Amino acid sequence: MKPMLLLALGLAGIASARSWTDEVIYFVMTDRFHDGDPANNTPEGCDPALDDPAQEDINRYHGGDLRGLELALQAGYFNELGVTALWITPPVRNVWRSGYDLGGWKSGYHGYWTQDFLDIDPHLTSARSLSGEDYPAGREGRMRHYRDFVALAREKGIRIIQDAVLNHAGPVFFYDADGDGIFDVQEKDEWVQPFQRNGYYKEATWGDIPKWSLHRTGPHGPLTLLGREVATTGVLGEIDAYGRKGFSGDSLGKRDGEEVMADFFSLRDLWTAPDGGHFDRLVDEFVEIYTFYLDEVGVDGLRLDTVKHVHHEFWDAFTRRLRERLGDKAADKILFGEVFDGDPAKLGQYTWRSDAPGDAGPCLDSVLAFQLCFALRDYLRRPGDEFGTAHQAESALKTLFNGHFDDGRYYFNRTPGPDGLDSLQKSVTFIENHDSINRFRVRGITERRHQLAQGLVMTLPGIPCLYYGAEVALEDAKSKVGEDSENGRLTLWKRDAAPTLAKLRDHGTFRAIQRLAKARRTIPALRDGGFRPLWCDSGDTPDDDGLFVFARPMEDPAQSVVVVCNLGTDESTTGPLDLGGLVPPGASLEGHAVIGEAGEREAVDRFSAPARSLVIYRVAAPE
Repeated sequence: MKPMLLLALGLAGIASARSWTDEVIYFVMTDRFHDGDPANNTPEGCDPALDDPAQEDINRYHGGDLRGLELALQAGYFNELGVTALWITPPVRNVWRSGYDLGGWKSGYHGYWTQDFLDIDPHLTSARSLSGEDYPAGREGRMRHYRDFVALAREKGIRIIQDAVLNHAGPVFFYDADGDGIFDVQEKDEWVQPFQRNGYYKEATWGDIPKWSLHRTGPHGPLTLLGREVATTGVLGEIDAYGRKGFSGDSLGKRDGEEVMADFFSLRDLWTAPDGGHFDRLVDEFVEIYTFYLDEVGVDGLRLDTVKHVHHEFWDAFTRRLRERLGDKAADKILFGEVFDGDPAKLGQYTWRSDAPGDAGPCLDSVLAFQLCFALRDYLRRPGDEFGTAHQAESALKTLFNGHFDDGRYYFNRTPGPDGLDSLQKSVTFIENHDSINRFRVRGITERRHQLAQGLVMTLPGIPCLYYGAEVALEDAKSKVGEDSENGRLTLWKRDAAPTLAKLRDHGTFRAIQRLAKARRTIPALRDGGFRPLWCDSGDTPDDDGLFVFARPMEDPAQSVVVVCNLGTDESTTGPLDLGGLVPPGASLEGHAVIGEAGEREAVDRFSAPARSLVIYRVAAPE
């Protein structure tokens, strides 16, 4: 039997039995993965100008869909790579076009412009199932396809994490700047108005442009979906539930409250203030909606978008009520958030409730480790043979484990969640994404440097998260180091190049990630070990050699490992190190290269790595 099939059989049906620390997440922008069903590229009534048949214009739809992901699942693509969880961009029905987002006309291909929270976007779904059965027309059929996709992933032993936006809806209403009651779509000030801290824009009016799916936010009331009564109230379609305060260009980085009150560009900010008249209704509406996805559809977790733009008390209420609603099933789910900030205190605060330390229970299960991402990129993301210092990465990791508030609380809440794991154990480690920080590999970044970056993501503490295309070192050749852009939102396989395992397994980076995923599966320290820095560049000398050496210690020293990353152009070796009980007395260590040339056995007090390589040292078996 083929190894890939053995792995798939071994994982099938046991996804929920795994600890979240065992997972390797693959973040995929569904529209940019693979167009498995061209028939849905221009849904009925949709403006055909929104589709880009050439799949090159990043502001239009490229056709990627659930069928494209299903074909990859069927082929064992993710199993072969070593991925165990798919985080997909929001699958819900979107507004399909906006007149103003980051300065111009764009489409809602990415999924973050919700029009209906309990419908799946018709750009993503098919008329027939993989087995050839017809789906019903409309909302019911689209939701059945989504449920079938989740079920197929689970059959392959792969969890599904659904991206969820609770901060805003899409551009569902317009600011009637001239007071004529007509949406003048060519006028910027009808899409965006200046932020006003006091008061709001009373002239805001629901839009109704069918070809852009620009309508009042849904669902509009109770629904029956997949045979289940969903007791939604329609509060998301009440305009008073929105702040209507307009947009401020610098609000995204503020900390004075403006960041939670302002619109997010042309998107419509929900009023989540605890003293707002709709607070409890909004919380309960989202609990009802996402209980449906987590329970009825079978989704395994939520990645919560734009966390710092929502009132903290709202997250307290949502996470607590959602866990209570799920009951025992909450132990199998994960709720992690995007706090786009490099300050570990800001990141960690959302793993605590806003009334901590009085209530030490968890708010979010964890967050994306932005502070570590920024530090790793500074170390690794340099053109040619250049490299930065690893001191920032070391400092970020020390802070992750030991940083604390003035009242003595750790930044990252150590109170276990329903699954017995705390926010530190479930921190999500990544080095690239779909937002402005862009792909790791841009112009001037070599494939080997890209591989080393993925190697650190897979060997450092936290749940590793790969960005789609990382496995083939997908390059954003239009961007360069030091600039923000969304140019990396490329289609992975165009319509005439469907993913085939035979082709992909020959790619050097695909094989490197395979080896890294196997190392995580077979070496417990890479999943559950702590962090202990051992060597950073050339110790105390001013000449950096590119070495970053750290241990993942375990309670049983025989299970501990040491990881050596060498960015330099020459083989480098550390000086003697005091391992202080890290390995058993008298043990020797053996190096195993997962990226680069083969490692060799080393003396226990020093470590080396060939040029541009990543080596894992384990306690060697007795002779």
